[in-house]
Amino acid sequence: MLFSYIILQCTFAENLPTALLLCLLPFLLGWLAAYAFYNVGSLKGQISSLTTTNAEMGGKINVLTGEATELRVIVSQREAEIERLNDQMRKLKNDVIMCESERNALREQLAAASGKTAKAAPQSITFAGTKWKWDDLKIVEGIGPKIAELFHENGIKTWQQLADTSIDRLREILDAAGPNFQIHDPGTWPAQARLAEQGKWEELKQLQDDLKGGKV
Repeated sequence: MLFSYIILQCTFAENLPTALLLCLLPFLLGWLAAYAFYNVGSLKGQISSLTTTNAEMGGKINVLTGEATELRVIVSQREAEIERLNDQMRKLKNDVIMCESERNALREQLAAASGKTAKAAPQSITFAGTKWKWDDLKIVEGIGPKIAELFHENGIKTWQQLADTSIDRLREILDAAGPNFQIHDPGTWPAQARLAEQGKWEELKQLQDDLKGGKV
């Protein structure tokens, strides 16, 4: 009825532009109302979607917060473990330093004992009517100056070293030196050197009396 009334007024209105405006005004108001209703509905939908998303994000944040708390606890435990291991490492380093000190002290004692032993050894001895320098390899029956020099060149310079050298090794040295040395038999040389090193002169003399050129 209101719309018919407005149309009627527009028909008899003296001012035609005003009449036309009055006729179009209801349509404009209706369109605006519909547009506003549509936008409000769209905004409600967006708000609902954002609310859901916000709830999901809140849940994820809670999960991540819990995981971060657990990680902090693990990190604290690892830091405590690292500190404990560092303490053990420092203790072990101190133990190593103490062991090094004790080892050096033992080395010094051993060196001092060796020095005393070396000083106590005689410079020379008289054996079978001949005066020999201590560790003179020529005291061994069968070893002359050239063989003694050969053994010195191969690191055999004392009675102890000769006694500890195998017969096979002595033969290798002699064979490598050429025919003039290959004819010698070193089979009893380590045994003779052992008796000399131990100072068993009577036994050495008895053994050499049974030899001929160092051979049994």
